[in-house]
Amino acid sequence: MSTQLAAGQYLGATTRRVECGGAILSEVLHRQGRALPPHGHEASYFCVLLDGGYVEQAGPTVLAYRPFSTAFHPEGLFHVDRIGASGARFFMVDVPRQWSARWDGHFDAALNAAPGFLSHDAALLLARLYGWSRRELVSAELLDSALCELLGDAAGTRATRETRRPGWMNRCVEMLHARIDAPVSIAEVARALDLHPVYMTREFRRCFGRTVGEYSRRMRVRAACRLLADRGRPLAEIAAATGFADQSHFTRLFTAIIGCGPGQYRKLLIET
Repeated sequence: MSTQLAAGQYLGATTRRVECGGAILSEVLHRQGRALPPHGHEASYFCVLLDGGYVEQAGPTVLAYRPFSTAFHPEGLFHVDRIGASGARFFMVDVPRQWSARWDGHFDAALNAAPGFLSHDAALLLARLYGWSRRELVSAELLDSALCELLGDAAGTRATRETRRPGWMNRCVEMLHARIDAPVSIAEVARALDLHPVYMTREFRRCFGRTVGEYSRRMRVRAACRLLADRGRPLAEIAAATGFADQSHFTRLFTAIIGCGPGQYRKLLIET
């Protein structure tokens, strides 16, 4: 029999919970691997896996998470999940109907968007929101702004852009993902794709709203978030593994995107 969970309610242990501006921010912990019973949620929500492993299935859609994978779930969607062998820890942001009601229904369509993984920008925004939450810096204004951006991503901004991508764009993105340990070389990528670098960079920015270099840097910061959960790994080593020239450069860019330094963010991640 399937269970319908109330807003802010999850099958794991809720270790932290903040209610702000009609939304609910929760940190949820599963200490060991297990299969969860079929269930749904009364509220739409965003989910980021902070640590561990997780696979969920909603109808034909199967999402295999890795740390800092970020997904959206519309209200009422029933799904079947499995927690990884080492357990899992999540940051959840519920968007109950009273939040949407404040906006005169403008987000109704977005709140019923299909489930799926979100973009790098959405993942980094949720990572930043997690840091704000842990440091008790969340305000209704900050949360409203973040949710508007997140719902824009979930509602299909990403999907619309993807349908307009030329075939070489996906190969370009794959190359960037394969090179998180070094800054991107525009000339190298353009040469591999047999494209003029000016054309490639112009079309990339039109598609993603960011330059190739900006996209690459944000992708590498997201990779760094994953690595920070390993408390035994030095920050200098993480900086090198994610392609930053030195720890100082890594710290400056990480702070600009996430809102606090990597050392402080690591403390937030490992203090359960």
